[in-house]
Amino acid sequence: MPSKLTTLAQQKTAAQLQTLTQDSIKWLLRKIADMKKTSNIASMMNREQFRKNDKFILGGLYYFYYDPKTKDDMPYYDRFPLVLIIDRYPDGFLGLNLHYLPLKYRVAFLDKLLDYAVYTPEDEIKRIRISYEILSMSRRMKEFNPCIKRYLNSQIQSKMLTVQPNEWDIAIFLPIQQFKKAKATKVWEDSVKQIRNS
Repeated sequence: MPSKLTTLAQQKTAAQLQTLTQDSIKWLLRKIADMKKTSNIASMMNREQFRKNDKFILGGLYYFYYDPKTKDDMPYYDRFPLVLIIDRYPDGFLGLNLHYLPLKYRVAFLDKLLDYAVYTPEDEIKRIRISYEILSMSRRMKEFNPCIKRYLNSQIQSKMLTVQPNEWDIAIFLPIQQFKKAKATKVWEDSVKQIRNS
């Protein structure tokens, strides 16, 4: 799988990547339809209780709608992050929002993260077992710097949508980041600078 991701980024032509993106969007629309159904259920319940009942595993990849508590003080933020969760707190979690990386860096970073994959008995990827300590000490993992984000349960505004491991290679190509206060090109430019200077 790691070589597959890198090959897709390095060898696909622009037209081929466009086709892949279109297929990926169709995949996402089916998932979003399910996400909206659960969000409708949440609107009929106590929203905070609904969030507490949301199940997620460390090392899993998730989409969700998010409204940062300190957004007024932030230069920009992503309303619909794609997050690999690496630590859990009583009021939220720590994760890697892959949307903060341009595609080339995103693919390369996921390739590196897959070195820490946990497998099922059937030899299928189950999750990524990695910590902030490992990321911060590794010279190979500089891409984590612009991605590391702290998320509060109270600011999550939808059901968390699980991306299954066999869908990860599709999800990372989806152009569905929702950056506010800045364009994606600006965010990615800043992220690349941060990576190179770290």
